[in-house]
Amino acid sequence: MNPVLPDEAVEFAAAAGKAFADLGGVDAAREAEETPSLRATKVADVLRALGVDDLDPRADADTLAAAAALCEAAGRVALPYPVPSVLLRDRSGRPFAVVPDARCRVDHGDLFPTWRVATLDGRSTTATSTDHRLATRLGPFVSDLVAGTEAAASSSTDVAIDVAVHLTLTAWHILGTADRAVELAVEHVSDRIQFGKPLSAFQAVQFQLADAAVAVAGLRELALFTLWRLTVAPEAATADVLALRVHALDVARAVLRTTQQLHGASGVCDEYDISVLTRHVQPALRLPCSAERAAAELTAAIERDGFDGLFPHGSIAARSSAG
Repeated sequence: MNPVLPDEAVEFAAAAGKAFADLGGVDAAREAEETPSLRATKVADVLRALGVDDLDPRADADTLAAAAALCEAAGRVALPYPVPSVLLRDRSGRPFAVVPDARCRVDHGDLFPTWRVATLDGRSTTATSTDHRLATRLGPFVSDLVAGTEAAASSSTDVAIDVAVHLTLTAWHILGTADRAVELAVEHVSDRIQFGKPLSAFQAVQFQLADAAVAVAGLRELALFTLWRLTVAPEAATADVLALRVHALDVARAVLRTTQQLHGASGVCDEYDISVLTRHVQPALRLPCSAERAAAELTAAIERDGFDGLFPHGSIAARSSAG
């Protein structure tokens, strides 16, 4: 495993970050809430100019890494567009999403007339948009689709791989949001003066930021490992992908709570980027399942397939040899 992204992916992420900054950064998300049609025009045009239409994360390791880097860059600005889903579109241009069992609910579902969707257990179908958004504060672009009755024309293996890649790219989006949240908190406590000195001078604040930064660094390491597993053994990476989701949800919950608290009351004011980031990442944290459901699915996957994990000394194989 190479613990860093390829140079090409890093350069692509830098180009994407510049393009998203030129679009307005987090302001693009604010603007899209007021004018949702901007997602299909300004935002889609930026992604098209970056060459997203030619990027297929299922093609090879370098392309998967580039897709992950793009999703991280999108997460850093709450880009109002379903980037992981579009990256996994089929030849007909239908985006792909992993959905809950009970309902066909996706983020930005109104942007495309037809979707390919699948549940965690690999049951797939097509779905059509209803042009109806829930438009809640914690999910301004979440929509319910109408599921079809026929399974999508894909093998069960292909669907399982698409599910794994979608969950992994979503984790990279969450990673981008968490990483940016820590940066925003550092900027805020460095500028905010309390009792005659910056908040960053207080040891309690330093400890909280250190914990958040370490948590994000650990998530990045696991995200890189999961990319490698998807490359070398995509059909056996289910437990790794679910472990990444469980950890991403745990890290996001802790980091976003800490960084908002360090902003004080302004942490829940949309004039501050931390509030917009926290709100717009909620669909990625809640769909297709909660942390509890993801943990249950991970337990079942480990019982079925085993789990080597990131560290060899903790793997099933290592423990078996020791016994």
